[in-house]
Amino acid sequence: MAARAIQSNRSQPNMRRATVLIAAAALLGSGILAANARDRFGGPPDHDPVTGYLCASTNCNVVRMPNANCICEKVNPGEQRLTRLKLACYAKTGGHWVSCPVRPRFGIMVN
Repeated sequence: MAARAIQSNRSQPNMRRATVLIAAAALLGSGILAANARDRFGGPPDHDPVTGYLCASTNCNVVRMPNANCICEKVNPGEQRLTRLKLACYAKTGGHWVSCPVRPRFGIMVN
């Protein structure tokens, strides 16, 4: 009987290791599936397709201006041409939102 108890104690670490490996594989697999689903079904974009700026909102109506501490809101978010796109850009200074001191590369600044 003592031999069975020793043998069952030895198999417990193997069971734990197998459980951990299965759980890790499941987490990795779910992460890969989520990434593929986002690419396939069109999750929120990372960059605005018109300006190329990083999106700050899920629908990309607000974008972050690169190399500046400013965010820009699209005044006419449906516009697909850079020459007609209007942006209202702001920066937070001293706890208040003020007009961005840097002009955006693209679009027309309206504030």
